[in-house]
Amino acid sequence: MKDLLIDYSNNHEDISQPLIFWPSVMILLLSVVGIMWSLETPFAFSDVSPILNWGTLFLMVMTVYCFLISFVLAIGLIPFFISTIMLFLWLENLGYSIMYISIYGITFSLYGIYRGRRIQNNLRSVIEDLQMVIIAPILLLSKIYTKLGIHVFDPTNKRR
Repeated sequence: MKDLLIDYSNNHEDISQPLIFWPSVMILLLSVVGIMWSLETPFAFSDVSPILNWGTLFLMVMTVYCFLISFVLAIGLIPFFISTIMLFLWLENLGYSIMYISIYGITFSLYGIYRGRRIQNNLRSVIEDLQMVIIAPILLLSKIYTKLGIHVFDPTNKRR
């Protein structure tokens, strides 16, 4: 797991505009969850919980994955996951189409990711960011923790 974070961190040393790049990465994650939230769910899901759908299932799997990487990082991401669920429940209650909002979000975020890079400003790097949508919030939170002085695994440290 640490190798994955180190590789992802090494691929993101060329970010020229972090104020564009990192929000775009988070919007990408929200949009992916939103699209999964909008997909048709089996009837068995509603027997378990009225809010269980592919989006919440994705967030649960991501939470378990985060706990495997780092307990401290997983605890830090739980409020983000809860607020994501609350956001989509709120949008559903307002009658907005989460699918359309998510498609616009993905379009906006991919452009932001593309514009936020300095050297690898190409389609391949954007596709890699799309593939690593689960790792990005973990890396971002580890950077925030490091700046706050909270000790977690620091993927920017090249020593293993």
